[in-house]
Amino acid sequence: MDITCDQSCGMGYIYLQQFKQHQKEDFDKSRLIASAQPIEVIDNIYLKLNKLNWPDKKYIDALMDGNFIEEFQNDFDENAYLKGIELQLNQQRLESIIEHYKLATFEFNKNQFYYIAFAEDEKVFDSKNYVYPLSDKEDAFVIITRSQERRYQITLGENKESEKSLSPKIAYIRALIFKEESPYDIDYLKRLKLYISNEDY
Repeated sequence: MDITCDQSCGMGYIYLQQFKQHQKEDFDKSRLIASAQPIEVIDNIYLKLNKLNWPDKKYIDALMDGNFIEEFQNDFDENAYLKGIELQLNQQRLESIIEHYKLATFEFNKNQFYYIAFAEDEKVFDSKNYVYPLSDKEDAFVIITRSQERRYQITLGENKESEKSLSPKIAYIRALIFKEESPYDIDYLKRLKLYISNEDY
């Protein structure tokens, strides 16, 4: 899994699918953090997952319906699977993601899944969190926190004058869950590498 950030780590991007477009010369330095992260086996994870909220809609539909907004703007492939997460990435948050970066496998509803965490277990399995499928196949899911944070947004009213209002709550992605036959490559995700950009985004 590749993570890119600007020189001060003020902004960053987590690539959930292997990125091919960036060139090495765009980065001042890189650091390999894990070449083959071990995959843990989690028993009875369904007890934790069952405590979470499972709305009857896909992530992209909940986003379009205004149930929440993203921290910045995440990217999707043509089938609405998340390709990457854009986020504020100061040094403290980067260190937390690296510290709690974890891969695991478990059985759920008679299917074998993989799990990758971007936060500590307490934040991932908070009972106020939501689990959304990324497609109708239900072969990949994200766990999100709907924070109390909002931001001001500008919209164009009927009189064509701009209006200022509060956005829906900002959602933070805490974990990705997926089957092996989903678009996510477990071998790619096992290798964690950090790239430091020589220019701010």
